[in-house]
Amino acid sequence: MMGRRPLLLAGLVLLAVAACGPFHPLSAASTPAGAIPWKALPADLTPMRVPSPQARPVPPGTPACTAGDIAGAAVGSQGATGHVIASFVFVGTGKIDCFVDGTPTLTVLDGAGKALPFALRAPFFPPEVTGPQLVSPGALPEPPTALKYGQASLGIDWVSQPEFCAGQAGVTIAEAVIGIAGGGSLTIALPASPQAYACQGLGVGSFESPPVYVEPPPQPPLPSIKVTLPTSPVAGKPFDYLVALTNNSKQPMNLAATCPNYEEELFADIIHGSPPLGGKHLYQLNCSPAGTLAPGRSATFQMVLNVPADAKPGTYTLLFALGINNTTNRSVETPVQLTA
Repeated sequence: MMGRRPLLLAGLVLLAVAACGPFHPLSAASTPAGAIPWKALPADLTPMRVPSPQARPVPPGTPACTAGDIAGAAVGSQGATGHVIASFVFVGTGKIDCFVDGTPTLTVLDGAGKALPFALRAPFFPPEVTGPQLVSPGALPEPPTALKYGQASLGIDWVSQPEFCAGQAGVTIAEAVIGIAGGGSLTIALPASPQAYACQGLGVGSFESPPVYVEPPPQPPLPSIKVTLPTSPVAGKPFDYLVALTNNSKQPMNLAATCPNYEEELFADIIHGSPPLGGKHLYQLNCSPAGTLAPGRSATFQMVLNVPADAKPGTYTLLFALGINNTTNRSVETPVQLTA
């Protein structure tokens, strides 16, 4: 079911919704026996934390590279929002590994070998990882081959549209002279690229190598959902229904410690992407009374949804979804008959 449309419980739009209306504008009817009372609790839409990429470690005792230890080549350039981003790759030429580190000194030359007057600045796209990067002996990769551990890269960028530098003539960057901290420099020819305009400087990144992407921690498991409709929704009135949540995992589920958000919506035509009635409805469950669910145990929650007064009678889909922070992981769709 969830594949038919984008998940509703994600994105900046939802953050705006939460900021503008954190409390449910309703009053609940009497709570059914055995059910956890409904409460108007704001959703917690804090973005899930995504671990940053990590640099691969350089073995202790590895020496710093000199210009004589490595070879470099330009591996292409691309444009983005009025900038050109050019990339270089480096490999070892000797018999042992070495490392490069940080942002090198760098000068760009025109076709006559003359230094171009570009002030250096931070790159348009910052490097994913910083610190020492291993360079191992080997052949230079053919573009667009992805780099391997033991191959280092470096990116530079410049403004490529004249409107950013009114009255200034463009120049052609033909070569880059890249200083190597261990000693010496490499002069590397660039392929034909759009002209550069010096007023906004030259972005120079740091040496990089393929990072290690750390998997985010798994989200807490969510209970299964069963929706019960004691009554049918009526236009212009609060619609009371029940949701039973069951712990189908093999571990206790502490709802009080990790309380899910819920989304409840009425759709006239969910298959073809009709908007939910009355906008989005995002809240947090009243988890405190539920406490911890042992494996196989259930808790029933009273729910209340405000039905707009101008809703037309007919068959609708009630969506009830659960998620942690700004993600939705589980949902149930239930047909309902709305009356005037």
